[in-house]
Amino acid sequence: MRVASIALLVVLFGTLLVHGQGLGPYYGAIGPGSYGHASTAAEGAARGMADVVRSAGAANLMNSEAAINLQEAQKKNIENHLQYTQTYFQMKSLNQQYRDAQRKPAPTQQQAIRLSQSRMPDRLSANKIDPLTGALAWPLGLRMDSLKDDRERLDAIYAERADKGFLTTDQYIEVKQLIAGMTNELRKYSQQLGGNASIEARKFLESLEYEAGFQAG
Repeated sequence: MRVASIALLVVLFGTLLVHGQGLGPYYGAIGPGSYGHASTAAEGAARGMADVVRSAGAANLMNSEAAINLQEAQKKNIENHLQYTQTYFQMKSLNQQYRDAQRKPAPTQQQAIRLSQSRMPDRLSANKIDPLTGALAWPLGLRMDSLKDDRERLDAIYAERADKGFLTTDQYIEVKQLIAGMTNELRKYSQQLGGNASIEARKFLESLEYEAGFQAG
């Protein structure tokens, strides 16, 4: 504003000076040889000062526009950053909600007991072990000659169990060892036996081992 005021005063002063010298306003010459230059030194000075004022005004305008553009760019940058931050935390919250929904509650003590019991093998039924004599009805998949000695030893142990009502600690450990060996031997013949016979034999061994932990009868 200060520059513009000074420039305006200079222009007015130059105009008064021109009129004071008896010169009319400047009009560009028309015709050949005319170059449109100032007719007097005072008018040239006034014109030069006017150009300075116009240049200063244009510079101020461009600086103002640049400042506005910079502020807009900073505003957009802040908005974009805020939007990114909000999106990040929204996605994080949704992800946590999904995981919480998928997480199953811990089972109660009774549920845990029932689950544990459901995974245990069944005890041998009366048609697989005689409750009076302890005689075992070996399935087809366990009647191979390579298991003959193991079968006979287990027959003797369970017959003694039926007589006394229980197994000793040493007999219980021996049962587990014999059944582990028979299970390994069964794996060698699983393909030859086929799926049904192999599964039946494996379940029989699991139940026979589980039976060892109970009293006879």
